[in-house]
Amino acid sequence: MSASLVLALAACGGSGGSPTQAAGKDQSLDSLSTADLAAAAAKEGTLTWYTTFADDDVQPIVAAFNKKYPDVQVKPLRLSADKIPPRVITEQRGKQYTADIVSGDSPQVAQLLQAGALQPYTPKDQSALPSGLALPEGYEGIVYVVTTVIAYNPDIVKSKGLPAPTGWEDLTKPAWKGQFSIDPGAVNWYDSLVNGMGHDQALDLLKRLGANKPVFVESHTQALTQVQAGEPAGAATAYGYKASSLKKKNAKTVEFVNDAQLPSSLTLIDVVKNAPHPAAARLFEDWMVSQEGQQAVVDITNHTSIRADVKNDTAVWDPAKWKPAWGEPNLPAKTYNDELNEMKTALQAP
Repeated sequence: MSASLVLALAACGGSGGSPTQAAGKDQSLDSLSTADLAAAAAKEGTLTWYTTFADDDVQPIVAAFNKKYPDVQVKPLRLSADKIPPRVITEQRGKQYTADIVSGDSPQVAQLLQAGALQPYTPKDQSALPSGLALPEGYEGIVYVVTTVIAYNPDIVKSKGLPAPTGWEDLTKPAWKGQFSIDPGAVNWYDSLVNGMGHDQALDLLKRLGANKPVFVESHTQALTQVQAGEPAGAATAYGYKASSLKKKNAKTVEFVNDAQLPSSLTLIDVVKNAPHPAAARLFEDWMVSQEGQQAVVDITNHTSIRADVKNDTAVWDPAKWKPAWGEPNLPAKTYNDELNEMKTALQAP
């Protein structure tokens, strides 16, 4: 997403009011018991879910939800994170309310929150936010955590005589020049680095990575696909959950490294303002953040849950080994734009 577009989306919140003013007309549903909410959702019969979950994960998650709530048809629309805010904002400007619920990376969901495009709802079995993080009340639904790691192809690294990377600093060395990829739009990663090591040090690291001629990719998924194929040999911005899943399938093509201060960011889930199926949206969010829903998310996708009663992949998430360096979950539009522009300039990205 371009900087000007992000600013435009934030600006449209001027007439939409603050997050609490964007509550919508369905708050009476908030006090319903689970049984009564499920009955109301069954009468609505359907909901539309805009999500950043991978294509091959969406239907299994829907199936897990429908195993418990078979009377609610879920219509998912899979979008990249940067496509969700303009989609929802454009629809709402045209008085077209299609989405009932959205889940996506926190910087992009923050754009919707700041634009007044969401309405507050606190799920019935919601976990507390990680220590040190804050979100406005009613917008704290966490569907999973993502960590950014260095991934590489061990066979290719060996064949090229490259030193196996142990951290981002290694990718700034001459041996790795032109041998790794990076996503110049990975604001969640950069914001985590800024919070973990300080702005000046994080920016200096990006400048030195940029000087080492990285291959630019459009997503973390594309980065891992290329690593598996062996060109380039490594990726500076890969998601830990996906790297671990691929390593389990073929350890010869994917290895990954967690930093001692592990860049971590939240993926959020929220009800959309004027959702056409408000009961179904709330029921879906209730289930998604519950212990049952979270374990299903982890089992299906290998994502990380913040819940203490859910079993995560310990190769991806173990705060005793790798301290989370959290990105800001409600990143202001100006900060988002500043960091995005800094990234692209530092990395010498087009």
